[in-house]
Amino acid sequence: MSKRLAFAALAATVVSGHAMASGTCLRQANIYNWNSLNDTTVIVEDDFHQKFRLTLMTPCLNMQFKEHLGFKTFGGTALSCVSRGDEVIAGSQIGPQHCPISKIEAYTPDMEKADKDAAAAKKAAEH
Repeated sequence: MSKRLAFAALAATVVSGHAMASGTCLRQANIYNWNSLNDTTVIVEDDFHQKFRLTLMTPCLNMQFKEHLGFKTFGGTALSCVSRGDEVIAGSQIGPQHCPISKIEAYTPDMEKADKDAAAAKKAAEH
């Protein structure tokens, strides 16, 4: 292996290792489960039960009624981190909706509690 390729492989390992250490690396190959909070926010869980909040650039209409989602990454491999600009793909009757990701962040217990409290408040206000 040339020095340039060895350095590139080492750099990729360091970058993905840093992303994993900071808890912000969602690998496409490790997506286990998902739940939508609304048409622009998806909570994704990986095989290691780490949760991530994906904010979409554009709404994926009726996201809460979808049974399946796809994830398309540009560049890298299935071991690369899902990143800004990659897409969530949701099926619809007129064809797939391609919804670009604008933000990915670790979904902390505090964030989860705040989202549950907001949903409960919204439900209470509707009744």
